[in-house]
Amino acid sequence: MVQLLAAAKDTFTSKGFAATTMDDIAGAAGMSKKTLYKLFESKTELFRAMLLRSLPEADYADAPSEGSPVTRLRNMLREAADVALSPGEIALQRLIIGERQASPELGRMFAEVIMESGTQHIVELLRTIRLEPRFEDVPLRLVAEMLFGMVFGHDHFRLLTDTGFRLNRRAVDRRIDLAIATFCAAEDGAEADRPPGSVTPARS
Repeated sequence: MVQLLAAAKDTFTSKGFAATTMDDIAGAAGMSKKTLYKLFESKTELFRAMLLRSLPEADYADAPSEGSPVTRLRNMLREAADVALSPGEIALQRLIIGERQASPELGRMFAEVIMESGTQHIVELLRTIRLEPRFEDVPLRLVAEMLFGMVFGHDHFRLLTDTGFRLNRRAVDRRIDLAIATFCAAEDGAEADRPPGSVTPARS
């Protein structure tokens, strides 16, 4: 199944959703179309399964779970950056944008399967973190969305629109540290544990 979904992703991103046939995917996966249809009734169902296959990454399964809540948040954001800004993910999102007129359900599917999952994981972790006083009354979902925007917004747009853009991972890590310092109150002993180059904003 893993090989099939990987073949489906490669085929979708190279040919486009509309131009891809179940024959194409079956051939890329090394199976018959009859076998493929036993597993998935339609191309759309297969596309959704392909998105679900990426959920272990989107759910930050590889992010270290030890450490303080703020440390776990930093690890989650780094893992999210690895996924959201990866070449394969950018190619998939370009596909969805390109197919938005003919297949608008792909964008809704991506938002439901991937974006909602990532946002909800950050919200759950934020429940365990003391925020800066000025953000204490802000809905946690909005805080999560602002964190994602600060960390990914610039690079994500450039990667989607400029094939010559090269990601600077050190800059991404610095944005993560700045975003956390902006929203999260300092933990006891946090200064000694703060990553080199991070910044503590002046409190209002």
